[in-house]
Amino acid sequence: MTDGDNQQKWPALPAALRNIVVTRNSSKYESVSSNYFKEGHPRLVFMAENDEHVSLVVEYAENVQRFVGHQIPFSVRSGGHGITNYSVNDDGIIIDLSQMSQVNILDEAKGLIEVQSGAVWGDVADKISKADLVLSSGDFGDTGVGGLATSGGLGLLVRKQGLTTDRILGATVITADGMKRNVNKEENSDLFWAIRDGSSQVGIVTEFIFQADQVKPAKTGQKVPIGLQKLSYKVSDLSNFLFAWHSWIISATENMSSLLMLTKSDSTSNIISVQATNIWCGEKTNLCEKYFTDALNIAKVEKQDESNLSYHTLVQAPHLPHKGANNVYVKNVLLTKIDDYLLNALHTMLKSSAVMGIEVRAIDGPINQLPPDFDAWSFREATLFVAVWGDATQSSLLNQLFKPIQDHGCGVYGAYSSDTSELETAKSWSRDTRERLQQVVKKYDPKHIINQSRYA
Repeated sequence: MTDGDNQQKWPALPAALRNIVVTRNSSKYESVSSNYFKEGHPRLVFMAENDEHVSLVVEYAENVQRFVGHQIPFSVRSGGHGITNYSVNDDGIIIDLSQMSQVNILDEAKGLIEVQSGAVWGDVADKISKADLVLSSGDFGDTGVGGLATSGGLGLLVRKQGLTTDRILGATVITADGMKRNVNKEENSDLFWAIRDGSSQVGIVTEFIFQADQVKPAKTGQKVPIGLQKLSYKVSDLSNFLFAWHSWIISATENMSSLLMLTKSDSTSNIISVQATNIWCGEKTNLCEKYFTDALNIAKVEKQDESNLSYHTLVQAPHLPHKGANNVYVKNVLLTKIDDYLLNALHTMLKSSAVMGIEVRAIDGPINQLPPDFDAWSFREATLFVAVWGDATQSSLLNQLFKPIQDHGCGVYGAYSSDTSELETAKSWSRDTRERLQQVVKKYDPKHIINQSRYA
């Protein structure tokens, strides 16, 4: 927006919104205008407390856009942890859902839970663990429910439970016309399909019904027990290591999940540091101990740590303030195998000072067992996830370094990418999925009122 646009008068606020709005003059403004990765400068932030507020904010945003004669940025924020940074903007409107954070257990025996979008996953885990329930989510407890659940969810228990998105049984959605709609397999089924990995481009989800899993308490009484193994390897032959690690994890039962972080030890050495996090869902058994022992033999271990804890402790939410200070840039790709093409690209990236680390995650299991059109997650064949974390000031170089791997992959996890270009978005869904999403958007938000999102 130009300076003239910034000073342009907007329509008066409806009375029902005046008590929930935060303006630039408010003492709360700094604490609600940014997210974890980016500092925002919105004109208005609405702290919605219920569905009616969300509907009124959507209607007001549409009114503003009509009044000023062009689109103003309209962002949706739940936890404020989104890597894409769509949850904040400059000179526009943010609807903040953090006040809508209730978590209710509907049926312990069936594992049915009801969660509002403004909750964060650490608090969800804490609440449902009391009923011996677990639901795979993000890696970090402060991640918001709404952003992750509508965009995938490759969580710490991905080999056990699949995508968080796949666990949605129903939802409440406020569409761009301000209407409140219940969605599930039978009711508004097109919208139900689209909110599961279609993100906010089709509407604002305010509440979900999820299918969680029961996990028996440990003999000690520990709720939702987790066996956690953290290993630090020093690797001189990355090829042999990754093939050995992959062979180990795919031979393990789906109770075991594993992720790696690769970094170069120093600029003069060929040694690569690998931090492995191996997670067993449930009380540790002899089989778990065998897997942990086998992991020690993949390569030379410099440091090891094993612990027994509860899942809610693993993903507890620190509720950190959001100041936009985490200046990182992330790119990713979904793959079906480890091969020499991938390994050569990894070696090249690890030589660059722009690269902070490379994440490698096994995602085989439940993800691969659902049909391609189950929801809007297009890449059911993917069994590996690779992401580069780098310096945001060198994004062009990181794009260049990562291009060979992306060209070799089957797709991109759009919510886990800082690259918001059309080229990146085109890789975030298959052609068929994009066309289907476009039809749903055309039906429910043809004017793109909710416009800060990855659009198919």
